Amino acid sequence: MYSNYHPNSSKGSLVRVKKRKLILEQKKKSLLKVKSSLLVQCCQQFLADLRKPGARFLSYTSVELEPICHQLAIQQMAMSSSLAISCPWICSFCEDLIYEPLTLYCGHTYCEQCIKDLEDTSIDCPRCPKNIQGQITSSIRYAIDHRFSRNHFLKEIIERIKTLEFKCENIRLYQQARNECMRENYQQAIEIYSQITTKYDNEYLAFYGRAKTYIKLKQFDKALTDSEHVIRLKPFWKKGYYCRSQILFETKRFTSALLLSLQGLTIDPDDQIGKQIMAQHLHAVLHNNDQPEDTFPIEIRSSPVIPNDTSTIVTNSGICDTKLLTCRSTSTSSCFCSLADHKQLSVKDFECSICVNLLWLPMTTPCGHVFCRECLIRSIDNTQAQCPMCKNSLDEFFPLLIQSYVNTTEIISKIIESFFPEEYRERQALHEQENIDGILIPKLLSNNTDASIVFEIPIFVCVLPLPFCSCPLHVFEPRYRLLIRRTMSTQSRTFGMCTYDEETEMFTDHGTLLYIRGLVYTRDGRSIVDTIGRRRFRVIDRGMRDQYYTARVQLIRDHPIEQEDFDDLSELNRSTYSDVRHWFDQLGTHRQELISRQLEEYPSCDDFTRDSTDGPSWAWKILNVLPIESQLQYTAFISQSLRTRLQIIKDTIDFLQNQIQPATVSTNNDS
Repeated sequence: MYSNYHPNSSKGSLVRVKKRKLILEQKKKSLLKVKSSLLVQCCQQFLADLRKPGARFLSYTSVELEPICHQLAIQQMAMSSSLAISCPWICSFCEDLIYEPLTLYCGHTYCEQCIKDLEDTSIDCPRCPKNIQGQITSSIRYAIDHRFSRNHFLKEIIERIKTLEFKCENIRLYQQARNECMRENYQQAIEIYSQITTKYDNEYLAFYGRAKTYIKLKQFDKALTDSEHVIRLKPFWKKGYYCRSQILFETKRFTSALLLSLQGLTIDPDDQIGKQIMAQHLHAVLHNNDQPEDTFPIEIRSSPVIPNDTSTIVTNSGICDTKLLTCRSTSTSSCFCSLADHKQLSVKDFECSICVNLLWLPMTTPCGHVFCRECLIRSIDNTQAQCPMCKNSLDEFFPLLIQSYVNTTEIISKIIESFFPEEYRERQALHEQENIDGILIPKLLSNNTDASIVFEIPIFVCVLPLPFCSCPLHVFEPRYRLLIRRTMSTQSRTFGMCTYDEETEMFTDHGTLLYIRGLVYTRDGRSIVDTIGRRRFRVIDRGMRDQYYTARVQLIRDHPIEQEDFDDLSELNRSTYSDVRHWFDQLGTHRQELISRQLEEYPSCDDFTRDSTDGPSWAWKILNVLPIESQLQYTAFISQSLRTRLQIIKDTIDFLQNQIQPATVSTNNDS
């Protein structure tokens, strides 16, 4: 009945696991040797091809060799294993914990100093998809040009996590040593770097900085030792390979330098600085008799093409077992999720200062403050374009925000979602409840037979739009700005419009669903909206939300046409269309142009079926331009009889024709 428990069985299983790990490590090492040999052979073959008698590459300058280096790096990247995806806590430039965070408008965050180091470049954000780079302004370039401030909100969050204090202190010391080096105080810089490495033997930035300092002092042996530590600790960091290749290049070991720069460029083949470095090394190899060295396998031992064994160890510090949802790192040196103890954080630390709710779609302003996206936009709707916290101008930033070029601050969003999942789901439910209008509209529009369903929509009180007719809008009131934004966030992109009823001092009992075909924002948040009428509806009851009206409505449709009336109604449809066309052709050229512009193009006479929802579209388009009283137009609009609408059009045309004929007769008599 009960299973037998043997204490030795668990020990035996642990032994078997260790044996399997040893076997796996041996296989990895043997595979590493094979891959190392293949990489060396590939490089040797590549150089042999370039050195063939009659080859024109010997006359190439370093600049002309850059495309060749680029292609070779792409080939090596295709042959290699997939590169590690870094943890969201890590800056993609220095590969260390984000220190003094600066958030770009694309939503990605880097160290403030790392961004400043790129001031003279035009680099794109490395974490943005390649297919959008070049289509929009570089978020890095934009941040530099507009002097973005560090993210104060995220900086405070990092400072609250006590388990990250030593990392922040080490980075601070690293930057202090870096500044000493820039002042040419090399010995002081080395002392500070050594202070870090003595205490923490895995602080690769300190080894990297000390190696660069040793290069300045021409102490290449010490620089090589430190650069080897950098590559071992960070096998996917291109700067480590460029640093080591620079040392080898300075010591005239050109082929080894070429191989190291190739490995660095393989990580990011589009890196312009990397292409320049490798091209310089390739040019030196082609013009010297330098031969590949026996150290080749050692140089590539920690290559990103062939990751070393330490890159697959899963961290298990016991401090925190919750990873950020975007973290895919499995390396101890490439993840801070285990170090960031989220128990030291409270959900109140992530409240929006405007709505005092948990941040939803957090946006970071250029001045470094964080708010919910909707809260920030609505605050600007009602005031000037300025930060709600510090009142700094957002005149340049607001157009990007309103046109959805500004993305959610990724790391803050993922911290909330990962560390506070229950509160995150509650906030999501609240957001969906506030923006539920229009969710049922797509199904209702596709289901012409069911007109009994009652659903809620936002109501824009303006004019009486008609089905099939375009309705351009200039939206400037804050409440309607909000309505349009919420509508754009729904799948249907549809809202209701009714005209104002002076008698009841409320919007009318009938209206039209408008679909947003296009939208253009102005710099101050106003919008030019291109809409077109779809279905008619009847208002069941009215409501209010955030200062704009809402309504529970029910779609209306024409009554089905009886079989015995269909032929007669079809004839009335064609004859009425002919009368309208005859009237239009008699108008002056200027009036014809005005009407055609409003119609977009003159409609053709379309057919209809017995179960047609709204009848032929041409009738609605003509009703929209005929000079008739608004009450008569409203009567035609709410009518569920196609015959009634056609008769109104026909009577109106007859009246207009009678006005034209007496005028014509009077003109003839005068002549």
